[in-house]
Amino acid sequence: MIFALWLLPFAGALAIWAFGPQLKRLAGALGAATVLTSFAIALALAGQTFTGRGVKAPLVSWAQGFSFGLLLDPLSLLWVFVITGVGGLIHVYSIGYMSGDRAFARFFAYMNFFVFAMLTLVLSDNFVGLLVGWGLVGLASYFLIGFWFFKPSAVAAARKAFVINVVGDIGLMFGIFVLFAATHTTTYAGVFAKAGSLAPLTVTLACFGLFVACAAKSAQLPLHTWLPDAMEGPTPVSALIHAATMVTAGVYLIARCAPLWDVSPEARALVGTIGALTALTGAVLGCVQWDIKRILAYSTMSQIGYMIMGVGVGAYQAGILHFYTHAFFKATLFLGAGILIHALHDEQDVRKMGGLARRQPFAFWAMTVGTLAIIGFPGLSGFFSKDAVIYGTLEHGYPLLYAIGMVTAGITAYYMCRMLFVTFFGSYRGDVPSAQLGVAASTNPPVAHEAPSGHEGAHAPAWLMQVPVALLMIPSVIAGYVWFGSRDGPLAYGGPGSLWFGYFTTNFATRAEAVQAAVPEWLSTVLVLALVGIGAFVAYRRYAASAASANAVERLRAESLTAWRPLTRALYFDDAIELVFVRPASAIGAAFARVVDPQVLDGAVRDVAWLAGWLGREMRALQTGLVRGYALVVVLGVAGFLVYFAWFGTVR
Repeated sequence: MIFALWLLPFAGALAIWAFGPQLKRLAGALGAATVLTSFAIALALAGQTFTGRGVKAPLVSWAQGFSFGLLLDPLSLLWVFVITGVGGLIHVYSIGYMSGDRAFARFFAYMNFFVFAMLTLVLSDNFVGLLVGWGLVGLASYFLIGFWFFKPSAVAAARKAFVINVVGDIGLMFGIFVLFAATHTTTYAGVFAKAGSLAPLTVTLACFGLFVACAAKSAQLPLHTWLPDAMEGPTPVSALIHAATMVTAGVYLIARCAPLWDVSPEARALVGTIGALTALTGAVLGCVQWDIKRILAYSTMSQIGYMIMGVGVGAYQAGILHFYTHAFFKATLFLGAGILIHALHDEQDVRKMGGLARRQPFAFWAMTVGTLAIIGFPGLSGFFSKDAVIYGTLEHGYPLLYAIGMVTAGITAYYMCRMLFVTFFGSYRGDVPSAQLGVAASTNPPVAHEAPSGHEGAHAPAWLMQVPVALLMIPSVIAGYVWFGSRDGPLAYGGPGSLWFGYFTTNFATRAEAVQAAVPEWLSTVLVLALVGIGAFVAYRRYAASAASANAVERLRAESLTAWRPLTRALYFDDAIELVFVRPASAIGAAFARVVDPQVLDGAVRDVAWLAGWLGREMRALQTGLVRGYALVVVLGVAGFLVYFAWFGTVR
């Protein structure tokens, strides 16, 4: 059954690619059905996963130390549930969202292919299969981000994401090469069994290479710049790739390789620090965004930073819990935003919204639930996971990262509530001229969810978009309660959390042991909630209070025009990459195009051709057809041999 779980989405992708024109609108149903069937198979296999060492299915073994197989254990099962469960709901949502798009079937072929690539990544039982899945995920994301290829910005975003992910692929290959050279195997079991006996430098180098891959795929500093630009893809792509699955691949890799990180304190400190700085940077940059999808993109960057920080310092259970809860509430936020974008004819600037709580009540409640979950409102899923990550840094001896996590929680509450208030409160501003709001003119052609005739196609039933969002809202509220089963104390009833989040203590015997924290957990929770409350209150006073709503247009224009330039330029990360890498590479390429290619490469070919022609002409002059001429050549040749042997014979 594990083979069916793995291959069904790929079979769906092939069928849609081959018969898309014939399937037409059934392509969406086929794509959703294959992914949801994989989810059902995962549910059926869940019981076997927690017995022994999980469900194993060997496939190929071609040399000693090289093999490929599938492994479904508690860690991969959690990712499979999210990939196929949340992914299946996003497929259903996409049937409504993409209705009328002229490339409807192609979209679902790409989506199914992406799900297959993610399943390959998380189900592999070795580093070679992981590398294959890693590369396929990058390719699938390139297809999906650039799906609307008639938009120059989408093409540029797809290219940028692909190039940065290839940088990560190189890091992953480097890490795998280091591990294979030291252990002579590529299987997880073989490498992890020898982790404790490896030289510290070897482990540190391997972890560094693996983390480069994590940073690229999971949008960590400084390889994060592709993520906001990737919002050029359709909204369901943002929900699937950049909220629930692809960007969490780095979290999975670190968690899977926990035995390596546990014997390298330097690697743990590096990963935890980068994760914390990414969480803070993403939150700060989210405060100045106006595009609703870019706001959610920077929040994704920030929340993934929390996860990386958690698994980096050794709080694996907390980091994975945050992945689990984040998948639900971030998908809810993206899909809720998609409902607004669809209803407002592809408008994404929140300054052109306002007052939508009355016009779009379902989207309002969906995004309210998602916002409350992401800021850590008590009782919702994000409350448990974010608190666990923040306190986990303190428990594992990183007080500075703990402080950064707390500050980031307050900033997150501010910019997420800002988005909610500007979008849904006050009066509708869609008819206000853009110049009055400080909105820059768009250089992109409008995105057309349209039929080939060029006229807008018939809208799909609203429930196709609303039901998946409603289903995702439920775990956005309750998913955090599985954490109780993984903690010691009166709430440790042995529930699902003890199965999933206790996986590391029972299988890996991690060495990143917790220490006695200086602050009790209840006090830490109170302090975090206080900062969250302050951030939400400041956002309410600035954007939702009656005084602010009365002059909303003037306030938004003033804020747009006076925003601190380093923040609006995303702290110049793109500019630095342009200056350090892109321009030198372009200059070298231009030099090769102007000089090396025409003068050296092409010139060498031309010179060889000329030389051959010249030699032919000269030799042709010797072919006179006269016997005395040939006799003269023979005499001269014999004379040359005699002189040669006479001279060299005398010298010796």
